[in-house]
Amino acid sequence: MRRLLVAACLLATICAYHIKKHDFEVVIDRVEYTKVSNKYNLPKIVVPQQELVPAIEILKKIAHDREINSLAGTEANLNDYADKIFANIQQFLIHSGYDPVELPDLEAGFNYTLIITYQGELQLTKGWLEDISTVHRGGDVIVTYSTEAKFLEVTVPIAFDDLQFTYEYSAEIMGLGPTGGIDGKIANIEVEVKIGFDVTNLVLSLDEFEIIDTNHIDVNFNGNPLVDWLVNLLTDVITSLLKPVILGIVENIIRGSVEDAIQSINDLIDGILNPTTPVPTSTAAAFFIK
Repeated sequence: MRRLLVAACLLATICAYHIKKHDFEVVIDRVEYTKVSNKYNLPKIVVPQQELVPAIEILKKIAHDREINSLAGTEANLNDYADKIFANIQQFLIHSGYDPVELPDLEAGFNYTLIITYQGELQLTKGWLEDISTVHRGGDVIVTYSTEAKFLEVTVPIAFDDLQFTYEYSAEIMGLGPTGGIDGKIANIEVEVKIGFDVTNLVLSLDEFEIIDTNHIDVNFNGNPLVDWLVNLLTDVITSLLKPVILGIVENIIRGSVEDAIQSINDLIDGILNPTTPVPTSTAAAFFIK
C-alpha cells in the first residue's frame, strides 16, 4: 500500500508539469512507473538497548515533574544522543541493503514548443540511488517544554551528503533516438522533524516531518554525444521527473525509520508502566524487554 501511495503522489506531482528554463516550453503529460521496489517499505529498526536508555530517562524525569522548572522556556541540547541514533540508522541502512537502493523505471511522454509543438518520449531504466546512509544530524537538536500544556517538543534537523544516482535512458525526439547513461547528484537535502511528548498521557508522536530545502539536480550524460538543445531539453525533463521521485524515497525511508522508533519507545513505555500487559512481540520494543 505504501508503494502505491508513493507512486500516486509522484504521478499527481509530475503530470502536466510545465517547464520553461530555455527557449522552449516543455509539458510532461504522461508518466508511468514500473519496478517500484519493496525496499521503500522499511522494516522496523531495532536500536540497541543502551542507546535507548537516555531517552527513557529523560521521559521518566519529565513524567515525574523533576525537570519541569529547568525545561520551562529553555532549550536542552541532545546532540550526542541524536548522533548515536543516527549512527545506528546508518548501519541499518547499509547492512539491510538500502544503500544503494533501486530506483523505479519511468516512462514519460512530453511535448515541447520550438515554433511548433513536438512530441517526445523518454524511458529511464536500471536506476540506483546511493548515499542515503549518509543521513546525519544537520544542526542542534533542541528540546522545549510548555508548562501550561505539559507538552515536550523535540526538533531534530536532518541532513545528507550529496545523494548520487544513475540511470540508463532512451529517448525519441523529432525522429532522433538517443540512448545512453546518466549520472548525477542532488545536494543539500534538509529535513526538519518535530517529535512531541504528551507528559500527561506519556505518549510520543511524530508531529512534523518536512523536507525544508533541496538544491538543484546535476545531470551528466554518458554515451552518445548530444547537441546542446537536446541536452537542455532532456536535462529539464529528467530533473523534473527525478526530483520528486528521489525526495519521495528519502521521505518514505527516513520517515518510516522515525515512526518505527517512536512506536517502539511508546510500546516500551507502556510495557514499563503496565507490566501485566506484555509488549507485542511484533514490535522492535520487545528487544528491550528481557
